[in-house]
Amino acid sequence: MIILLQIIIGLLILGILVLVHELGHFWAAKTLKIRVLAFSIGFGKPLWKKTIGETEYRLCSIPFGGYVNMAGEHPETENDTPLQPGDFNAKPTWQRAIVAIAGPAANLVFAMTLLWIVFMVGVQSPVYLKRPVIGAVADSSAAHQAGLKAGDSIITINNHRMSTWEDVQTAISAARNSATIQFQRGSSIDSTILEIPPITGRGIPRQPTAGLLAPLPAIIGALTPGSPAEKAGMQKGDTVTAISETPIHSWFQLSGIISHFDSLRGPLRFSIRRSGSFLSISIVPQFNKQAGRYLIGAGGAAPQTTVTRYSLTGSLRRMLQKTAEYTFMIYDVVVKLVSRQVSPQQLAGPIGIVQMSGVMAMGGPAAILDFMALIGINLAVLNLLPLVITDGGLLLFLLIETIRRKPLALRHQLVINRVAIAFFIALFVYVTINDIARIPELLRFAK
Repeated sequence: MIILLQIIIGLLILGILVLVHELGHFWAAKTLKIRVLAFSIGFGKPLWKKTIGETEYRLCSIPFGGYVNMAGEHPETENDTPLQPGDFNAKPTWQRAIVAIAGPAANLVFAMTLLWIVFMVGVQSPVYLKRPVIGAVADSSAAHQAGLKAGDSIITINNHRMSTWEDVQTAISAARNSATIQFQRGSSIDSTILEIPPITGRGIPRQPTAGLLAPLPAIIGALTPGSPAEKAGMQKGDTVTAISETPIHSWFQLSGIISHFDSLRGPLRFSIRRSGSFLSISIVPQFNKQAGRYLIGAGGAAPQTTVTRYSLTGSLRRMLQKTAEYTFMIYDVVVKLVSRQVSPQQLAGPIGIVQMSGVMAMGGPAAILDFMALIGINLAVLNLLPLVITDGGLLLFLLIETIRRKPLALRHQLVINRVAIAFFIALFVYVTINDIARIPELLRFAK
């Protein structure tokens, strides 16, 4: 039932974003008195349709997309019929450009509105993410090779000051091949070069942020009856401060030490803070065949969260900052795809968007709105790229027409469009294969 609910929510989110995009084109066309023959949400066979005035409104069987069909938009299908005053191609280039821009613009305005609402209502985030402190370093990761350790406090990345863990994630994600990290360890300040490994494969990266893990508090939230932890006297609410004299800075670090347990070295000694007092507990982890690693039978507690609300001007400022961040992120991914820093197998299509939308929906209304804003900005930016059959491609043709003072020959437009359509069909098949291959991991992640 949870998976079905995620699919329904994902389809609803995608449908809303497509509707907003097509409404932008539709509104611009109607405003400029261009005849709209059909307004469709989805492709394929219409499940529902109704004609109002000159326009047929459709809801089609394939919900991944939509279109606005304007009269005179495709002269090759009009059998050389002379253009009428209300036809798309009978309008001046600047009016056709407005229609092309209106779709991405609608997505952008809608996304910015969603972000503004999120910041006005309040952003709920874990308290531990407020600090740029390394909680753990994954074995054999780029961060491990750079000499970074759990407990290090990151001061700057590429000369940009870090205030929160989100700043750290954003800075490293934006880095090309390496990042210069200045950090504090104890009372000393040092720096290192972090080599950013390329992202490969279709799945969710196993080592986010180059192997750096957040300082999720090592607080016991649950105990398995009869487990080594319960038998040793560990209790819910205990905070683990050290294991065998190694200071513990996060649940990830605790879990890593337990999973690498060596029985030849004897029990692990847990230093625990409980209600203001300190005690020591010895535990011998047990190997769990299903998990494939050593466990003590203890689970982490839900992290403490805080809600940050912004004023009207503050929310507008944060909205603009987040919009710029998401926009830069998209162009950054395109650059990394070209430079092979990110594998094309990471690309997601409509099915992937539905999958991820459903997963994000489990995070609550704010997470849904934030994700919708991210995808909306994606649609706006990618549709403005000059890729022939996108809105940006139409703008490119209009620019050429303006410079030449006449449109490209129809036969040339047909050849270019057919090549572009073949390319996008191949791309759609490729990202769909990626999406399908990613389903098992996303299902596991959603549990």
